Amino acid sequence: MKLAITHLVLSTATFGLMLAVPQNAQASGLIRNVTPTTNFTTGTLGSLAATTNGVGLQGPPLNKPTLTGTHAATNTGANINAWRSALNSAFPISSLTIGFAFNRIYNLAGFSFWNLGGDATAANQGINAVTIQYSSNNGGTWTTLTDSGVPASFSKGPATVGGVVSAQQVSFSPVYATNVRFINMSNYGATGNNYRLGFNEIQFTSIPEPSTTLALLAFGLAAVGLRKRI
Repeated sequence: MKLAITHLVLSTATFGLMLAVPQNAQASGLIRNVTPTTNFTTGTLGSLAATTNGVGLQGPPLNKPTLTGTHAATNTGANINAWRSALNSAFPISSLTIGFAFNRIYNLAGFSFWNLGGDATAANQGINAVTIQYSSNNGGTWTTLTDSGVPASFSKGPATVGGVVSAQQVSFSPVYATNVRFINMSNYGATGNNYRLGFNEIQFTSIPEPSTTLALLAFGLAAVGLRKRI
């Protein structure tokens, strides 16, 4: 009887620890299925969906979401891998809002960002100044990220033809978020008919929730303690 109980206790503890691993892994790392939105709905170039789906990232893996690696030169034509806003004649760039909706609440800890680049026009249309805000209630209220790790501007992409864009990796003190948005933006000096603003890609990252892992670990350890007393 003692042997059977011991086996059951150890199995339960092991199962608890095994269960914690996939749940913890699922809650950490890349945030999948991010939906980008903008108040510029007409006159845009490229595809806003291409900014979160990994297309253009050179991996590994190729054309898949990742937090590292480079992005191919901006292409908003035949082989779309980026997005650019409408011209200033339609909307002032300063009034542009770019939003990102997650499929649930995450413990958001940072993101990787790839600006426009690959020629002089694209580089000058990349996002320069930016205010980054988050919401924990699906956009009901917004809070500006003020952590020291949060940039007030993004790095300019390469102006060389065909030049690839490196990831700008951003990390900050974690916040619970369902949404992120960029406001109060400017570009890198494009004017006239080139007065657009855009970016290649963004990928967000979260950190594991400690509650599930710690609870299961405590359960497993308690079970082991029970075995010793039997």
